[in-house]
Amino acid sequence: MGLPLFRLLDPADAVAEPGELVWEGPHEKAAEAYQRRYEIAEGHVILTTWQGNLHEVIYQTPAKDDAASADRNAVLLAHYGDGHPFNEILDNGYGKTYRRAGMERYALWSYAMDYTTVGTMAFHAVKWG
Repeated sequence: MGLPLFRLLDPADAVAEPGELVWEGPHEKAAEAYQRRYEIAEGHVILTTWQGNLHEVIYQTPAKDDAASADRNAVLLAHYGDGHPFNEILDNGYGKTYRRAGMERYALWSYAMDYTTVGTMAFHAVKWG
């Protein structure tokens, strides 16, 4: 798997660009947050910065089958868990919601679109109120 991996809460200016920038602009749901969408070999990745740090990463990287999706998500959850497991807390029929032990991070997987989002709960609270 060649997906770019990032460190949540890294300073925005320290985050390496993972590919070609195809769009950037203010976040539509979170004041003072900014998004950048990059084209990568597997699809797209959206990086959201807020308060000067990276707070959310959206992987728009549909896999070829369920096994590949499961493998990708296992890698992402392990990386963004930083040694702490993510626990599934909801399956609403469209996707799954996860919270990392300690509740500082969240992950969402839309199995309808096969997109995976990881982020900080601090940003999640601002984004969704």
